[in-house]
Amino acid sequence: MDTRALLSLATVAETGSFSSAATRLGFTQSAVSQHVAGLERAAGTPLLTRRPTVTPTPAGLEFLRHARQILAHEQAARAAVGRVLGRDQDAPVSVALTPATEHLAPMGGRLAAVTVDDAAGASAALTAGRADVAVVDGIAAPGDPLPGSSPELEVRVMAEAPIAVLLPADHPLAARERLDLAALVDARWLDTVGTTCSTAELASAARLPLRRGAAYSGASAHTVAALVRAGHGLHAAPAGVPTAGLAVVPIGAPRLVHRVEVRTHAAPRAVVRALADAVGADTVEAGR
Repeated sequence: MDTRALLSLATVAETGSFSSAATRLGFTQSAVSQHVAGLERAAGTPLLTRRPTVTPTPAGLEFLRHARQILAHEQAARAAVGRVLGRDQDAPVSVALTPATEHLAPMGGRLAAVTVDDAAGASAALTAGRADVAVVDGIAAPGDPLPGSSPELEVRVMAEAPIAVLLPADHPLAARERLDLAALVDARWLDTVGTTCSTAELASAARLPLRRGAAYSGASAHTVAALVRAGHGLHAAPAGVPTAGLAVVPIGAPRLVHRVEVRTHAAPRAVVRALADAVGADTVEAGR
């Protein structure tokens, strides 16, 4: 299958326009249209609607999921060959971070780009060769890998701490020594995604349906604490994090930890290893 056609389809879906996709890719609009039409003939069904807007059909959404995986594998293969042949040994380094690790963005070394995405996106950028270093965080059972880990990556655990629940100081459970998360499924939780120990991530790791309260789309720990204090919902945080005006009660069950990892490809370039070491040192210092 022609990966140029897959790239045309993915770019049209992303931009919502055949002409915009052609401009971005440096193709003619006719070539982009032919690429998409060829894929639709092969699939035996339309993959995009053309009017009133250009959007993926249900079949197109499923096709795009696989197309993006193929494109990522191709990019990863090119990057792997480059590493084997020792190309661009001194080229600037690209770093992918999660919102909760953004404060660890390196300021030294030769940087090409610093991007922020969720853990899956940051890991995908590393696997596909769009990033040389990924700094990710997440919730997992002790000893279990975080999502996106693979044997082809070099993974260093830089910090790990049990998970605690943040509650208002006057909450009826604030004096408990430990809490069973299953007992809190009826409580309201801040509806967060990009924060450290986000509610969505906690619910997924614990496999519990946590009831959502106020939605917060930022990544500020200060704002999260203020919302918890005001009674808009509970939240989770690594145990031991100082939070003024809140009760911080460790979760006894299920056993979960918050982990920060620095990931690179195996046998990385010297400049990549040096930058990863610097990020690791900053992680340890921040945890003291």
